[in-house]
Amino acid sequence: MKIKSYEDKLVKDDIEVDYYVPITVSFSENDDKYSLGEFYYYRFVNEHESFVEIKINSVTQKIVEVVFTSINDIEDSNLFIGEYTEKNPVLQTDIFDENSIITKESGFKISREHKKLYFKLDKEKIDSVVKMSNHVSLFLNEDSEIIGLDFSSFSDNEWAELNESIKSTT
Repeated sequence: MKIKSYEDKLVKDDIEVDYYVPITVSFSENDDKYSLGEFYYYRFVNEHESFVEIKINSVTQKIVEVVFTSINDIEDSNLFIGEYTEKNPVLQTDIFDENSIITKESGFKISREHKKLYFKLDKEKIDSVVKMSNHVSLFLNEDSEIIGLDFSSFSDNEWAELNESIKSTT
């Protein structure tokens, strides 16, 4: 899934951390005003059935929700993210012409460090990082394709609940 342009701002987000669906981050201002558009879904699934879904509004072409549906494998890590830009991406949606749901089955590992959870496709190199909200950053390759996500800025209670959810599934 490729980014075609940006708005130069962070988008406001609402985060929900839950025992059954570990993380849901919503971006209501990215939805179309009158809810006329349909939704596109881009899914990342790995060999352990860990599952992340990005929901895109067809009218605004922006991300309206990111859901970390299941976490079935995880490792502790320490990824250093240097520079990043703060922008709200507008996506190319022509890949959804044939089907409103695209599932990318590929290798990735879910990693965790203090109050941060992320994944990156195994064979991809991070070219840039776009922080789109307080809780979500996108990892992009050199072709401006989304190759991973970073979830951060959890409160102590959210982090504790997230770790309980992870313990129950891994």
